[in-house]
Amino acid sequence: MKNQSLLNWLYFGLMLFSLSSCMKDEFLESRSNVLIKVDNSKLVGEYTIENVTVQMQEINTQVITSSSLGTGKDTVKANLTYGTYTASLEGDITLKVNGNDKKMKIKARKSNLVVNSETTNISLETFLSDPSANFVFKEIFFTGTMTPEGKQYNGDKYFLIHNNSSDTLYADGLFFAQSDFLTITKRDYSPDIMKDAVTSDGIFMLPGTGKQYPIAPGGDFVIANNAINHKEANPNSIDLSNANFEIELIGTINIDNPQVPNAINISGNMLMHNQGYTAYVMGRLPEGMSPEKFKSDNAYTYSYVAANGRTMNFDSYKVPNNYIIDAVNLSVKTGFEWLVTAPTLDMGWSYAGLVKADKERYGKAVTRKPLGTLVDGKQFLQDTNNSTVDFNPATTPSIK
Repeated sequence: MKNQSLLNWLYFGLMLFSLSSCMKDEFLESRSNVLIKVDNSKLVGEYTIENVTVQMQEINTQVITSSSLGTGKDTVKANLTYGTYTASLEGDITLKVNGNDKKMKIKARKSNLVVNSETTNISLETFLSDPSANFVFKEIFFTGTMTPEGKQYNGDKYFLIHNNSSDTLYADGLFFAQSDFLTITKRDYSPDIMKDAVTSDGIFMLPGTGKQYPIAPGGDFVIANNAINHKEANPNSIDLSNANFEIELIGTINIDNPQVPNAINISGNMLMHNQGYTAYVMGRLPEGMSPEKFKSDNAYTYSYVAANGRTMNFDSYKVPNNYIIDAVNLSVKTGFEWLVTAPTLDMGWSYAGLVKADKERYGKAVTRKPLGTLVDGKQFLQDTNNSTVDFNPATTPSIK
């Protein structure tokens, strides 16, 4: 009798173990029909997408399931075991910008996606990625403002710089230069170096040890003429007290904010022409090159013959094109005569004023157009090396 009871208990235990194992195996092998929707709503303009691959990686097992997105399609189907997944997408995109094709990468990523039902719907919001992207001028406020009494107010100008890449970049060591030559006055300068360099005697560089000032993907930073709240002196002006850097101006108009790092003047003082008659460039010196060596290596004496027949001579510096990562030519709408950079740097120009000495220009900027988004929804800005199509002219400054 005891043996029979023992056998019964053993049989019952084996049944429970078998049932438990089956239930466990059944759960592990449970699968879900997953529909992955590709969301391109943040892209701007006309584009074509191809060679898109979607990967679903289960976090615990590290198993990857790949699927290809058909041309012209926006959904992918996958049959996945229950689990927690990371979804990623990568493909090629060709955007039509001003009639020209711009090839880039398109990506998406989403983590901690729980798949535990018969059907699962997932949406992946795409973003743009350009391996060659760098810092760009996002906005230039060069016109200044007017006081309530109708007087011109100086010192409230600024550059807004944007990290147009999908990587963290560092502002340390960036230089900025304002062209000597004017876009409204074409002259035959000798020797002619314009195809190779920009002529400038107004150059400054940002401080830093190399990785002291990180800028996140899609992030911005402000370089102010004077990093103060200008509204205290002029209610029509703006508050630049939170700028990231400030330019050291000539003594009569320089107001130092000790809380904001000063840029390093390499040459002259960049006062920013308030009618927009110049070009601005940004770049980096070659590794190991000091400002002093830059000046000794790139000293440039040029001349031109004035209307009265007199030869005019000037000392300045040439900024080699291969040092430059972005350039913007500025002018007035009805006064433009020529570009003062090589067309490889900028094939166009933008403006704030309609005519020379236009009083309506005050309080206006030029602002780069968005083209889509980067990771985390930050803006990707249009950069075709043509300021005419890349910038909106005569805009309201984004800083208030």
